[in-house]
Amino acid sequence: MEKRTLYALLAVLAFGGIAFAVLRSPEKGQRQGAPPRPIAEIKAADVSRLELTNDKQEKTTLERVSATEWRVKAPGDWKADQQGVKQLLDGLEKLTFTDTASENADKHAELGVADGKSARLIAKSGAGKTLADLHIGKGVGGYTMVRLDGKNETWQAGGLYPYIVGRAPAGWRDHAIFELSVADIDKLAVEAAGSKLVVQKEGAGADKPGADKPAEAKWKIAESAGAAPKKAEELDLTQVSATVQGVANLHATDFADDKKVEDVKGKGVTVTVTAKDKSHTLWVGGEKGDELYVATDGGPTVYTVKKYSLDHIARKPADYRDKTLVKAKETELSSLEITSGSDTTTLTQGKDGKWSVGKGNADETKVKPVVAAFDNFVASGFSDDKEPAKTGLGKPSGSVVLRIKGKPPVTIKVGAATKEGDYYVQKAGSPDVYLVKKYAVDRWMKKTADLTKAK
Repeated sequence: MEKRTLYALLAVLAFGGIAFAVLRSPEKGQRQGAPPRPIAEIKAADVSRLELTNDKQEKTTLERVSATEWRVKAPGDWKADQQGVKQLLDGLEKLTFTDTASENADKHAELGVADGKSARLIAKSGAGKTLADLHIGKGVGGYTMVRLDGKNETWQAGGLYPYIVGRAPAGWRDHAIFELSVADIDKLAVEAAGSKLVVQKEGAGADKPGADKPAEAKWKIAESAGAAPKKAEELDLTQVSATVQGVANLHATDFADDKKVEDVKGKGVTVTVTAKDKSHTLWVGGEKGDELYVATDGGPTVYTVKKYSLDHIARKPADYRDKTLVKAKETELSSLEITSGSDTTTLTQGKDGKWSVGKGNADETKVKPVVAAFDNFVASGFSDDKEPAKTGLGKPSGSVVLRIKGKPPVTIKVGAATKEGDYYVQKAGSPDVYLVKKYAVDRWMKKTADLTKAK
């Protein structure tokens, strides 16, 4: 009995060993070791030229001009998007291959690697040696389909993705208009329509002990002409800061290669900033749909930039004047008389701080945003048009009379809307016509029914 048990145990061990060996051994034809590579590994530093074709068969040639700088060499000669080139080189360096997806040439179109229809990447060394010549196809299952030019095999690859390679030629150009640090800018000059403003930074201010950040920079008026602000108290420091930040971080949407700098220069607003004793000038002039043309004194390139990106930059010297229409906290208000169309609503604040709407039952949740709109009611700019017939201020579409405790009443009239989405607004007693964002007016220009509780 003991011998039978021993024989059985030996048999189990033997079969177990055989099974383990079978499971560990590769199947017939299964690869052992590292997967093969159709090309050798590439070091980013070894690449000096890139010839790129996107799936629309648009071609771009990039060349290294220094250890850290690349230029577009075709279809034009421009500074390249350095970050985009780095991303591509990193992808080449990290390029891995797992297995062939197909060895059939009939599958090339399906996998997006067909001759004359796919994106293509040719990388060359400084000596002109071709390091890679790849057709970049579709992304499938987390892999990119890649084929060596002249070969039938399509490989599953990682590290290099279609969107990295397939840019249009303009996409490889540097879209940064200036390369400036906001902290380095210490002077700003703005010219337009016969007016000029120059402001100088007085200094960033010394850091206070224990402060989390440096004190904000102060600006003073160094020169003023025309409609620009003349006194320090008239200067809108928020506008100055917005312009400086906007110029330093400005990027183009596209390039207007059919335009010359002379087509833009002097046609609108001229903005010059000085950083580290070097001046940089930006000219803004001419529209292209929802974009504006801009050019600089740094080269012949003319750019297009979305209007919203230039909202704080393409401002006339007059717009650097303080644009506050009224600043009154809720506790300072005794009543408001709001007219919207033919509807007039009177809001009155009681001694208990609660608001009433005429004889109606005020809805506090609706009234609070209305009165809070006057905490700091500021225009976005000044209008050059002052003719009542054009601004609509001859027959206002709305108005508000604010009665502030201990102060004279403030009356603000709302005219027509501009095509840009602003309202023409005027404060009683002032000759200025302001431009106010629609949302800022809509916040308070309500009707009685908008402010009372539903019955």
